[in-house]
Amino acid sequence: MRPMAADLHVHTALSPCADDDMTPQAIVMAAIAAEIDIIAVCDHNSAENTGAVQEAARSFAGDLFGVIAGMEITTAEEAHIVALFPDVESAMNASDEVACHLPEGLTGVRKYGNQYVMDATGEVIREVDALLSWASDLTVSQTVTLIHKHGGLAVAAHVDRPSFSIISQLGFMPEDAEFDAVEISAAGAKDGRATEFEALGYPIIVASDAHFPDNIGDGKALFHIDSPVFSEVALAFKGVGNRSIQLA
Repeated sequence: MRPMAADLHVHTALSPCADDDMTPQAIVMAAIAAEIDIIAVCDHNSAENTGAVQEAARSFAGDLFGVIAGMEITTAEEAHIVALFPDVESAMNASDEVACHLPEGLTGVRKYGNQYVMDATGEVIREVDALLSWASDLTVSQTVTLIHKHGGLAVAAHVDRPSFSIISQLGFMPEDAEFDAVEISAAGAKDGRATEFEALGYPIIVASDAHFPDNIGDGKALFHIDSPVFSEVALAFKGVGNRSIQLA
């Protein structure tokens, strides 16, 4: 068991607010250059690029570098929740379910940016028409339930931010939503804000929420785990077998 640097909130070019240079290969190379051992791909309301990033990582680093299939779901209250899944299949099943809860009749409208589904080399396979940045009609509690239904971990995203966080949107952490952890933004961690949320009683991580290659690793946590895989991250959240999380 050793400390592994984890950035569990990274976007790809599928997210309309992310740079088009956030290709699978570019993400993997930037993460390794930043001395990150494991990332989670968390695009807005979709997991369609998770498999491509995993393939790019395997091609370049084999089992030495880990990629968790994830998603950043926007709830009806416009709060962001990071979902981490054990594999691409689980992530895609959850992604398909979330797609059924996004607004209808808005396909073809482009307001924010491109939404590219890519292969492992960065070639664009297609563009997604649905507005991935919009809120779903799932409440916070329903979103957490959906994530757990597909075997995932639910993380309250950037809880220190004044917008799109559980606390900014609701004013509190709902008791009926069983989160597995909370995330502090990179800026919040630098300002020492993590201590403000210790009383919530959840494991705390820091992540970059990177939308550009250069920002990958700006926020990270050290996971004391055996290998850079989902199952070890899940055990670290629970503190099983001396596994732990340390804010970097």
